[in-house]
Amino acid sequence: MADAGEEAMVADAAGAADAAEVADAGEEAMAADAAEAAGVGDAAGVADAAEVPDQAGRRVGLAVPVDLEPVRARLAAGQSALLAALVAGGADPEGFDQDALAATRYALLDKRRARVAHRWPTLAAEPEFTARFLSWAAGRPPAGAHADGLGFGDAYRDELSEDARVELLRARCARRRLAVLADRTANGALLALRAPGLGIVILRTPR
Repeated sequence: MADAGEEAMVADAAGAADAAEVADAGEEAMAADAAEAAGVGDAAGVADAAEVPDQAGRRVGLAVPVDLEPVRARLAAGQSALLAALVAGGADPEGFDQDALAATRYALLDKRRARVAHRWPTLAAEPEFTARFLSWAAGRPPAGAHADGLGFGDAYRDELSEDARVELLRARCARRRLAVLADRTANGALLALRAPGLGIVILRTPR
């Protein structure tokens, strides 16, 4: 059975789906949400446990010194295993409730999907986007909404509409001063050009 610190890590990790939105320009990976949520029990908490109140209600230290290094190492290892299980396809840590882990994992995936949908509205309007994205993202470490959208788009490029492919091309060009990018599929080819004073121009070729 998980000890109180491990149970607290799962309970807090379940709340990671409510973490604040991260700005796209400097967006951290979704793993940071889970890391913050899982980073509960620390050495300070253990140090407090090694103190007792005296008769006047004041906290006094025990006479026996406490070595916190093994505790820190154990907590760090437990948090790493939990994070890997939640966002990177790692094995479920022993002693944790499997239903709670599954629910937390899904909540984090859905939070990730929502961020991608907000960043890529045309891509998110594609048929079966939700099911496809959750399947693609499961077990794949998060990289932020921008990179996740590009990665998902690359994986399903042949099945995307022209509008979605244009959205992806424009995003790739937007972070470059000069760019000439091509996107070729069985549905036709797209050519994106970006230059100072020109902006982004998308050229379409027939199938």
